[in-house]
Amino acid sequence: MGQAAVDAGIVSPILIIIVAITGITSFAIPDYYLAFHCRVSRFAYIILGYLAGLLGIAFGAIIHLLIATKIQSFGVSYLEPYIPSKGALFNGIFNSPTWKREKRADFLDTKKENRQEHISMKWKYPNN
Repeated sequence: MGQAAVDAGIVSPILIIIVAITGITSFAIPDYYLAFHCRVSRFAYIILGYLAGLLGIAFGAIIHLLIATKIQSFGVSYLEPYIPSKGALFNGIFNSPTWKREKRADFLDTKKENRQEHISMKWKYPNN
């Protein structure tokens, strides 16, 4: 069917290859609902690519990212480690050494905000 569509000039050969690859990779997802979501997203991206080319695919990816930023699970943003909130940029993206991380992340909303004592390496700083 793909060969007939290419011979008729309806689609390009690269589109047939992309559709075949995405079809084969969709079988690698074990969860039915996630596979359904990937299938619907694949068709949406194919339609956007057909209508507006690379600009349409980029526009679809931006819309997909905006939707993902609004998803919450148990009151915590779905993309919390990657898009930190409340000034937690240095706890999420730029990490300090493990022995300097004394505070827990803000989004956890724990009773004790300290993860460890002020000086956790007492063997290194005996006089403090």
